[in-house]
Amino acid sequence: MTIPILLLILLFQGIIATENSDFTIKEATIQEIHTAFYQNKLTSKGLVEFYIEEIRKLNPILRAVIELNPDAIRQAEKADQERKANATKSRFGLHGIPILVKDNIATKDKLNTTAGSYALLKSVVPRDAGVVRKLRESGAIILGKASLSEWAHFRSSLAPSGWSARAKQAVNPYVATVDPCGSSTGSAISVATNMVTVSLGTETDGSILCPSSANSVVGIKPTLGLTSRAGVIPVSPRQDTVGPICRL
Repeated sequence: MTIPILLLILLFQGIIATENSDFTIKEATIQEIHTAFYQNKLTSKGLVEFYIEEIRKLNPILRAVIELNPDAIRQAEKADQERKANATKSRFGLHGIPILVKDNIATKDKLNTTAGSYALLKSVVPRDAGVVRKLRESGAIILGKASLSEWAHFRSSLAPSGWSARAKQAVNPYVATVDPCGSSTGSAISVATNMVTVSLGTETDGSILCPSSANSVVGIKPTLGLTSRAGVIPVSPRQDTVGPICRL
């Protein structure tokens, strides 16, 4: 039986954390962002625009994001309207929160799903991955695709961590010469550098835990089978799992 990926995200970011009155977007938790929404200090549109600007400034150096969702601002505006109307969905824990998903997780939208490879560019997926469908149902905003080690680091045993044909070499934001580690490199780097609130990675053998450790964020590798792998480009059916990467 699978559990919703959004539950893992909310638990992991401390949804019951104490409210911080000195709100700033950088380093903000999901709970702090939601508090700012309801105190009219922030909108989902403003949050998405902030992250897009950070990505434009930082990503040419760090290579953590492969592409942005051209519909992200429209989705944010919709979230703001739902909140203003006090829609039931607006009370969900991830409503209006931007999320980056690793580029081996399918999204049925204008984004590509390529595992970092030109071989899958312009390919068409049949539907959202199971975890993406749950995120959309909760009102989360799919901000874009995070970079990764191409084919989840199974392109070649000689390829460096964080390299893909589409994004090129991802860079550790703290020490550029340090290995960014694993295959969910973009997911970890983007969270570490405040280019997004939270991201999704995948792990076959250390690909959530290793980049989280190397880039000073926290990731969880769920027990195999607890989160849906439907729509995720596979490596090993006995080891693959999807999990969140967040700041604490």
